[in-house]
Amino acid sequence: MSNLGCAATNSACLNALTADTIVNGAGLWQFNSSVYIVPAATQSEPMRVVNDGTFITSTLDSTSPFPDVSKHILLSNVADEAGYTIYGSFPDPVPEAEYVAVVNASLGEARYDTLMSFQAYAPGPNATSDQRPQLQVLGTDWIWRCATWTFARNWVSNGGTAYVGLYTVGASYPGNAAVSFCTESGVVCHQDDIEIVVGQFSLCSILHHSRSAPVWHCSQP
Repeated sequence: MSNLGCAATNSACLNALTADTIVNGAGLWQFNSSVYIVPAATQSEPMRVVNDGTFITSTLDSTSPFPDVSKHILLSNVADEAGYTIYGSFPDPVPEAEYVAVVNASLGEARYDTLMSFQAYAPGPNATSDQRPQLQVLGTDWIWRCATWTFARNWVSNGGTAYVGLYTVGASYPGNAAVSFCTESGVVCHQDDIEIVVGQFSLCSILHHSRSAPVWHCSQP
């Protein structure tokens, strides 16, 4: 509120603010500075729902008892959630030694050994092979897919209904073009579902123009 220059009770002052002032003058400043003010805020997602013991009384994950629920929920991921991060962070091929170092630094040696027993995460045929495809799958599963599917199982196990989906075709989100991997045919990077969900693109049209999709007969061009 101090960054906005209005008292919390001054609705006239608040209503007179422009969207730019609210988003850039206060919102983004708070977003970027929160971790330095309250370390628990974290650097990546400082503005998020937290278990405050009053409004939110459960962690809603597997670290504490899950509450009884009854709602129907829809959960979805895209096929290559980690594509932008992995190929954006590693523009050049990643050899096996670097892959090992990255996974060990992120998850620890014991978990690395367990993960490498799965074919999807195992290093390529030789030490110089590009390991980014495996790293992308690992990142997608670790950060997004496993979390979503675990939440769905917890939800259903405690009385709710969950519909779980996976986008294998998307609408390239502005900004994703900065990473060439995300523009490849058949690749659906993080955020490539957004404009479909909010109705900015016709899914029928997207499928029609996707080289990875079969021929679709649509009423739209």
